[in-house]
Amino acid sequence: MKYYKVSMFYKGKQQDFVIKSLNKAEAIIDAKKSFPGLLVKIEEITMPFNEKVKIFKDIINSKFLRKRLHYPSYIASIRQLAVLVKAGISLKDALEDIGENTKNSLIKELFLKAAEAIDSGKSLSDVFSEYEEYVGGVSLAMVRLGEQTGDLVMALNYLADIYDNMYQNRRKMIKALRYPVITLIFIVVAFVVLIMMVVPKFKAIFEQLHATLPLPTRILLGTERVLSNYGLLVFGIFVLIVFLLMFFYKTSINFKYQVDRILLKTFLIKQIIEYATLHRFLLTLSSLLRSGIPLLDSLKISEGIIGNEVIKRKIKIIITGINQGRPLADVFKETKIVNYIALRMISAGEESGELDIMLENAAKYYGDKFEDVIENMQSSIEPIMLSIIAAIVLLIALGIFLPMWDLANAAKNA
Repeated sequence: MKYYKVSMFYKGKQQDFVIKSLNKAEAIIDAKKSFPGLLVKIEEITMPFNEKVKIFKDIINSKFLRKRLHYPSYIASIRQLAVLVKAGISLKDALEDIGENTKNSLIKELFLKAAEAIDSGKSLSDVFSEYEEYVGGVSLAMVRLGEQTGDLVMALNYLADIYDNMYQNRRKMIKALRYPVITLIFIVVAFVVLIMMVVPKFKAIFEQLHATLPLPTRILLGTERVLSNYGLLVFGIFVLIVFLLMFFYKTSINFKYQVDRILLKTFLIKQIIEYATLHRFLLTLSSLLRSGIPLLDSLKISEGIIGNEVIKRKIKIIITGINQGRPLADVFKETKIVNYIALRMISAGEESGELDIMLENAAKYYGDKFEDVIENMQSSIEPIMLSIIAAIVLLIALGIFLPMWDLANAAKNA
């Protein structure tokens, strides 16, 4: 989401206020809908301080107070809402019914608040914008699509499909990472136990002998000294750094861009982010086009589901190119956002008039590539894990056995 400073001329006075929206076009629509008067100026601004405070509280809630979105419950609630609305039940009653019967506290709060908002004349997207930190930009984008097109059922079904795909991808990633992560945790625990219990005994021996310790041993002793004297401080600093990284990632566009750019250059992570994002983006774009949404509007809506700032800026370039009347395949080629196989599909679809079908095929292509990466993730990570284990074992072995080999010489010099 972006923030815009809007200037409206009303009753002979200029009034300024800040509005939160997906893009400038949406901000203009929201401003005219919510505030009377003549629009004078609208410009994008950085995140206001009060929004940063809100994000700070949201991070505390989501990470420490366990206020999180439960994907299966959310997907089931969205599908149930689509079914009830399609059956002719009013949106307010459907929201109340789901909110009162769900066991998830966050979904209950969201749906009941949405029912109250509908009853007071507000839109469903107004409430979803307040909970964007939890339900994501894709939820807000699809709900607004349903309101704009008048087909909320279609938008809710698409939203449920998108989140179901995200949930399945997350489960596959967790399953693939479970063994390496557990292994790494045990390695770290074993290393700390050795440092805290074994190394101090060698420290006492060599202090008595006044021996010159080799570098690996000094590293082990230094690590032991830090953990013994400043262990809690080190842990606190680590937690603080992680928290600050999360905070700045959510509040600073430039910081987010730099982090996302690094992630897109990192081994294995690059492929996971790129394939999952492009699969979701192309599939959403294909669905919107099939529903009769114009290409430019479909691109703007699909942009809202992109989390990676680097890829999002490339989508903006594509939107600008389409706005200038250029072919979709040309701007895709210019941004290098997809490879030549997907580009050929998009070009063929544009020429044949079956762009939605070819975009769906391109999305399936990236979905298959994502599946391959996930299935082979464990075998890809194993060499890295073995290297880490080997480095730790070598450090401990050299740190402990090198002084023992020199023990005789040290005793003679005592």
